[in-house]
Amino acid sequence: MGIFSRSATTIPGATVRFDELDCDATTKVSNDAKKGSASLLEFLRERQLITTDDTYEIERVRERVEKSGIVQMMLETCGIINRLVGRTIVDSHSFLPSIPILCCFIFVEDGTEYFIRLELQGTIPTLIFAERKCRDTVTNDFVRWAHRLADIEPVTITIKLVHEFQDISISPEQVREWFMYLISCMDRSRTPSF
Repeated sequence: MGIFSRSATTIPGATVRFDELDCDATTKVSNDAKKGSASLLEFLRERQLITTDDTYEIERVRERVEKSGIVQMMLETCGIINRLVGRTIVDSHSFLPSIPILCCFIFVEDGTEYFIRLELQGTIPTLIFAERKCRDTVTNDFVRWAHRLADIEPVTITIKLVHEFQDISISPEQVREWFMYLISCMDRSRTPSF
């Protein structure tokens, strides 16, 4: 038979047939690996490395967060700030349910973006304050090429503050503190209290 034939049972030039090979060693190794898999599975679950389909639970948490009024308060506060200033200085973004981010607010000063993001990390509502600096202001193609070659990232994101909500009971004053922290370019003296 040809080398690509389905019924080939020997290797040309070999003295042993495929069906005569000892597969017991492979089976033994496979069985040994399965014996310890229960403790491995337990370890991976403890470390929260096994993903489960929590789609329904995430939808319930998202609804709970939206019903708490926090998203609406944040949107209203953003609108008030922009009306007081007379132009858009804080940009707002809302996201649809399959994305774990509920809303994001961005303030830009001197080429640096400061943002607040309300998102779900698993089933935990989380508020993230971060800054994003874009360093790709170089117009010289050779310098850009050298940066890529050296694996220098043109964007740096720095997380300034993260708060996980156990209970979502927020006052409008707290939301205003968040936006003052945002517009202060995340000055430590304006760090919000939770």
